[in-house]
Amino acid sequence: MTHKFFIHLALSLLLLHGNNASAQALAAPTTISNIYSDIDMRMRLATKANAKDCTGELCTLNTAFDAQVQQLGERLAATAYKVYPDLSTSVRKFTFIVADKKEPSMASNDAGKIVVFRGIQSLALNEEAVSFILAREMGHVIGLHHHKNTSTKLILSVLASVLFPAMSLFSASNVAAQASTTAATSVASAATSYLGSEAVLFKIKPSQLIEADNIAINLLTAQGWDMRSVVRILQFEEAADSNGWLKDLHITTQHLNDLISTEDASTPKTEAAAIWQEVGTPAQ
Repeated sequence: MTHKFFIHLALSLLLLHGNNASAQALAAPTTISNIYSDIDMRMRLATKANAKDCTGELCTLNTAFDAQVQQLGERLAATAYKVYPDLSTSVRKFTFIVADKKEPSMASNDAGKIVVFRGIQSLALNEEAVSFILAREMGHVIGLHHHKNTSTKLILSVLASVLFPAMSLFSASNVAAQASTTAATSVASAATSYLGSEAVLFKIKPSQLIEADNIAINLLTAQGWDMRSVVRILQFEEAADSNGWLKDLHITTQHLNDLISTEDASTPKTEAAAIWQEVGTPAQ
């Protein structure tokens, strides 16, 4: 009963994510969020398999890809600060690096570090598509997703640490009984905090993906990229063994196709063009 109650309480935090004033009031301090999200990113990188060491021509290709990521990233960062004038208050500088990790994926932290996994190089994406996936990951930073996710985890951790000991007082009739349940309560508190935060993050992930997509569209539109060209290069089949990032990218491709279909069906065309110019404004 206690676990179900806590999970229900955790899911109710979804309402706060839809209320900007409440979300800001409960947000974790920026410094804490930066540290927490950086640790989370580093732990994720540590669990991924490394790519094979390069030799000969592959090293040359790696160097060229690294340079491309750096160049496109810096260009997107400059665009981001123009499109979102208040961005500098939350992100002082974007940095872009390629990590020698085997699988195609990306990661980022609240401070603006964008990490591209070496496996993406094997997808042979064109310049427009690389720009899009960089902008899409930047969208998670610009949309304050790491900050919101950190706040959610910290709030649930505090709630668990307060609620479980309090509830154990009602179930333990004497000091000996209370002492015997301390360890179990601590384990239950940690487990439920984790499950609760995972439940909330799972629920809000789709909306965060869409917002990141829209921010990416906004950045690339400002640079004059053709979104149809981006969609075409991203039209690869979603394999059953695809990792989470590739599955999310498949969802992104569907989202872009839906936006293009909406644009094509709109009349007049000048009104349809507004779809690409306005969808990327993140909630403040």
